[in-house]
Amino acid sequence: MPRTLPKVLMISAVLLVAVVIGMQLVPVWLLKTNPPVTAEPKWDSEQTRALAKRACFDCHSNETVWPWYSNVAPVSWLIIFGGVGEIAEVE
Repeated sequence: MPRTLPKVLMISAVLLVAVVIGMQLVPVWLLKTNPPVTAEPKWDSEQTRALAKRACFDCHSNETVWPWYSNVAPVSWLIIFGGVGEIAEVE
């Protein structure tokens, strides 16, 4: 019986690695878009615009800067389906 535990652990590890590699094949990069900026809101001052650009535009605009980890599943799924993708579409 003691020899079966290492075998089960090895099979589980191989399956886990296979699943993680398989997750990378889901093409979420097709959903990462930055439509062209067609208009901009009327800002009350240049300071307000600078603040919004620095603090908000990465996620809440059509000028999204996608970090490197947005290409690695399952984090990419969380970013695309759980926030940034939906937020950018609304605005």
